[in-house]
Amino acid sequence: MSSLIANEDCLGWAARDASGVLSPYNFNRRAVRSDDVSIKITHCGVCYADVIWTRNGLGDSKYPLVPGHEIVGIVQEVGSNVNRFKVGDHVGVGTYVNSCRDCEYCNDEEEVNCVKRRVSTFNGLDDDGTITKGGYSSYIVVHDR
Repeated sequence: MSSLIANEDCLGWAARDASGVLSPYNFNRRAVRSDDVSIKITHCGVCYADVIWTRNGLGDSKYPLVPGHEIVGIVQEVGSNVNRFKVGDHVGVGTYVNSCRDCEYCNDEEEVNCVKRRVSTFNGLDDDGTITKGGYSSYIVVHDR
């Protein structure tokens, strides 16, 4: 194992190309920021969307692609501004992990309907410019909303 892989702390299952075949993939999640929650993933549903994106069905897949957007887990760490969750809470993560947080929908806690900016749980573009990786992995770091 190379030293690069040894330093990567998250184990996922990723498609490396449009064959859709998943194989073990080590990578780093971002550090927990003040409004983030780190979740140890205990379960992740399998959805046909996972198959579509791992096989590049819409022509926009970014490889390596770690699918999974029906996530259940246990909170392992919370950022300094987080007060809705605590370590040990059982939580779920859906299709989107970020939004504009400022439109009518976001202010009503309906981020899934945000028309300005929705970041998919996987194959999306996160705030820091990295590609989001989904729930077929050991843990995930997401904004607390």
